[in-house]
Amino acid sequence: MGIRVFYENEKGRILEFSKLTGIRLTAIDSISGNTIDLSESTVDGQIGSTLTGYSVQAKDITLEGRYHYDAGVRRQILATILPGVNAKLRYVNEEEGVDVYWEAAPKKTPIISLNPVWQSFQVTLRLTCPYPRKTKESSYGFQTKKSMFKFPRSYSNTVPFKITTLEATPLITIDNEGDLDSGFIVRMKANADGITSPYVTNVDTQETLRFNGLTLSAGNILEICTRPNEKYAHLITKEGSSNVFGAMDYNSSFFQLKPGKNYLRAGASTNEAQLETTLVFNEVTAGV
Repeated sequence: MGIRVFYENEKGRILEFSKLTGIRLTAIDSISGNTIDLSESTVDGQIGSTLTGYSVQAKDITLEGRYHYDAGVRRQILATILPGVNAKLRYVNEEEGVDVYWEAAPKKTPIISLNPVWQSFQVTLRLTCPYPRKTKESSYGFQTKKSMFKFPRSYSNTVPFKITTLEATPLITIDNEGDLDSGFIVRMKANADGITSPYVTNVDTQETLRFNGLTLSAGNILEICTRPNEKYAHLITKEGSSNVFGAMDYNSSFFQLKPGKNYLRAGASTNEAQLETTLVFNEVTAGV
């Protein structure tokens, strides 16, 4: 079926551009190109210049296409690609095995022709992070399941027995097969009261996310996101969610997962065995 592109706005409306829906794309401008600004310096007598840094710029993507005139399709396009409503742009190339997405915002709402037979359209989207992420999410737990199953000697229903139990594995290896550094989301759930100063550390680089001023009670969840332009630290309780940036250690950093193997440790200063930690991330590619 070739290339399929999905536009899902934050209100839940989805628009598919493909042969299947009859809303066909004829061009996707700038889908693979990225603009890199280089910083350079020179001194008297120097030949050429010295590269001192770089930054990858946000970019615009323009979608152009057409469809056989249908009033319902026209309304669907206009009702899905809305001004001021962010969206996720997903690109699927089944022949090449590519399935990635960008976070997008409409920079120009749809321009649609009035041709009574074939109507053409054009949409311009702003991508603040120009790199696509793989749609498939990678998930790692800092615990392992240990088999506990055995047939009980007593068939009394008053004596409980466990089928499995969770054992803490503070140090794990995360393999990032993407092309570039990837941010992640880590969720730390307290299974008992009195868990203090939870943290996640990259063993190789010694970069750490540590919350020295935080004590977790049973059922509390500390959720941290290190993705570019999406960084946050939230404490989730039965009363709701609150910002806990203020509890973060001064030397903490929202570090990324480097391409290749990353060795991470998760734990807490007290009651570490009762901390259930999960890390998820989407691999980042340079382009498609």
